[in-house]
Amino acid sequence: MNEDFKALLDEAVRLHGHLCGGQIIGVRMAMAGLRELGIKEPRGKEGRDLVIFVEIDRCPVDAIIAVTGRTPGRRSIKMMDYGKQAATFVDTRTSRAVRISVKADSFEKAGLVAKTLTSLNDEKQAHLEALASMPEQDLLSIRRVRVAIRPEDLPGETLGTVMCRKCGETVRDMRQAGGEGDVLCKPCALGECYYEEISSETDG
Repeated sequence: MNEDFKALLDEAVRLHGHLCGGQIIGVRMAMAGLRELGIKEPRGKEGRDLVIFVEIDRCPVDAIIAVTGRTPGRRSIKMMDYGKQAATFVDTRTSRAVRISVKADSFEKAGLVAKTLTSLNDEKQAHLEALASMPEQDLLSIRRVRVAIRPEDLPGETLGTVMCRKCGETVRDMRQAGGEGDVLCKPCALGECYYEEISSETDG
């Protein structure tokens, strides 16, 4: 385990709360994505134009955030919940993009590597060490891709705000449904929402 990787993994563990296979995978994904785009300092000026699409809402995402400094609040992490251990790194300045995904047989290969680590008596620790040390080509698939990001999805200032005529709440960045004169937020337009309202106001 080289020092750069160890330092990044330590940072990921601090954010996530514990060491797990997802942290190791996420760090390796982030390192590969940054390398392929030629970004050495993602938290500095180089990373200002970096947008990352993550395809799962699990442990690797925290590691990617820890390594890159990109966050949903900065509109530089986009959640695409496909249930896949994959992420696409986009340099919006150059339009270069690379998708990093975990190979389907990687855990089987990691298991084989773990069995060779006879000095480690702990099976879980051996598996983590295997994920950290196995060759990148056995763990990750790296593909050049093209991503068209709309102006309203980029980091930066809000491009517009409207009010839903039904619920009266504001909607930012062209997330509304309907056209001029009949603006609705998506929950009102679709007639469905992730929550069920049980009272109009909280009790304070």
